[in-house]
Amino acid sequence: ATDLAALLTETIPAGTPFALRVFGHIEPDSCRTDLEIPVSPLDPAEAASLISGIEAMNLAKTPIAASLSAVSSDLAGVAGERVVILLTDGEETCGGDPALAIRGLRAGGADVRVNIVGYAIEEESLRQTFESWAVLGNGQYLNAPTAGELADSMKKAVAVPYRIHRGEEVVAEGIAGGPAHSLAPGDYTIRFRRD
Repeated sequence: ATDLAALLTETIPAGTPFALRVFGHIEPDSCRTDLEIPVSPLDPAEAASLISGIEAMNLAKTPIAASLSAVSSDLAGVAGERVVILLTDGEETCGGDPALAIRGLRAGGADVRVNIVGYAIEEESLRQTFESWAVLGNGQYLNAPTAGELADSMKKAVAVPYRIHRGEEVVAEGIAGGPAHSLAPGDYTIRFRRD
């Protein structure tokens, strides 16, 4: 929770349209998923305070598909690209089909990118499943084996990818806020990737 709170206060600009949906934090053995912050301009301090108070419950289930399916209504009325970040430490355990939910999001006509952060995922087959879901969501899969790596993975998940062009040639690429590039003097164009 501390890493996520820092993400809101240090990485995502205040005022960015933001919503937070959480599962596995209210009752054990439940598939409920709750919209804890309805979409609104981000108030970093308020959101960080709420996140700091969230505690995962033992024996909670993981309703990934149901949470993803709710995104359309969660973000109704938000114009432009929507970046969905799914942070999970386990597989779907509520009988849903996350791949189908992601296809539904993408087919709904909304400009949606689904990035997935897997926390402490040890099974290679599960990581491959998450990677395939991210591809369906036109996003990326980021692996965070330890708590120390979670903050970095979350920063990458919210960053916008870009390419640097000289004329029509791509000379470098990266993500906003990532490492700097060393380029020869000249005229360049930065194009943020939205597809």
